[in-house]
Amino acid sequence: MIETQGLVAHYGTFSLQQIDLTIRDGETFVLLGPSGAGKTLFLETVLGIKPPDQGRILLNGADISSALPEARGFSYLPQDLALFPHLSVWQNIAFGLTIRKEDKATVRKRVERVAGLLGIGHLLDRRSVQSLSGGEKQRVALARALLVEPRVLFLDEPFSALDPATRRQLHAEFRDVWRRLGLTTLLVTHDQEEAAELADRLAVLMNGQVEQCGTPPEVFERPASLAVARFLVVENLFEGRLLPPRHGAATREVECGPVTFAVSPTPATANAGRLHVGIRARYATLHRPSAGPLAEGTYQGVLERLTASATAPRAIVRLGPEQGLRIECGPFPNPATIPVAVGESVLLELPPSRFLLFGQDEPEGSAPPAGSGKG
Repeated sequence: MIETQGLVAHYGTFSLQQIDLTIRDGETFVLLGPSGAGKTLFLETVLGIKPPDQGRILLNGADISSALPEARGFSYLPQDLALFPHLSVWQNIAFGLTIRKEDKATVRKRVERVAGLLGIGHLLDRRSVQSLSGGEKQRVALARALLVEPRVLFLDEPFSALDPATRRQLHAEFRDVWRRLGLTTLLVTHDQEEAAELADRLAVLMNGQVEQCGTPPEVFERPASLAVARFLVVENLFEGRLLPPRHGAATREVECGPVTFAVSPTPATANAGRLHVGIRARYATLHRPSAGPLAEGTYQGVLERLTASATAPRAIVRLGPEQGLRIECGPFPNPATIPVAVGESVLLELPPSRFLLFGQDEPEGSAPPAGSGKG
């Protein structure tokens, strides 16, 4: 288990600020954040590449804050993979044990084992890694990192240079390998889909601070702040005014320009004046217009357009006049399920319990400018 307690590290004018995190044995922990948030600086500090300015780093309860990188028993897979172009596939994988001067029988046994685990045994005789595909290079780099049987595996944006199909394939393969080995893994990424697919738990790092930590469903379903909601791309976010409670009503109303939404208030926002409300597109449901009064959480609108998409389009519904609010809905894997044609009236259902509420004093900033922090 790795713990950071009050960890502070500086890079130029940028700093990590009091980072308290626990990475449990055998879990895949993902550090997620925009470019410049400090992800790589955190990784390098825990690895021992850079000493912390304050705080402690614990490994299974022992303070390793001052330990040399090679004494920590960690493996590191950098973004550029750092394969040696002048060495064969075999020599690249065996490198860590070779410099330790392990006997040849041990090296051969462990190279063949890890190559078999990653499905690259047929590549071991290749004289150079230059001829390998991107996915094959990733497997070779991971094999080299696993060969030394690390206490913890660190990965810095390991899949960012791959095409989407290869990336998804390696996500599944590597996740299976890590879990079969019971390996503790810390992965740094800015890719939200990658974090959702791979993480047992994740932390959102922004501007050198941990904004939120939890399981993927906890973080993606309930962002802890407006800044996190913006980063996680909650599609529909609006500024509004919380109206006084209605007698006997379980919900509250938020006035957002020409539209008033029914929402379920939280204790933190129950007495707010101005606030932001948001709802993810997948919770917006379309219905054909019907006669009679609208049910709570249902709004009259116009289907303005469908978005172009290589996979599944989304619908854009306008509520109110021409200057009203646009709500993104979907996706719709089968567009035939959209109940009306573009330009027609539609009923939009937005469940009050699915709205996210953020007080007006929540930080609204996103990432710092590129280059202001590492990673």
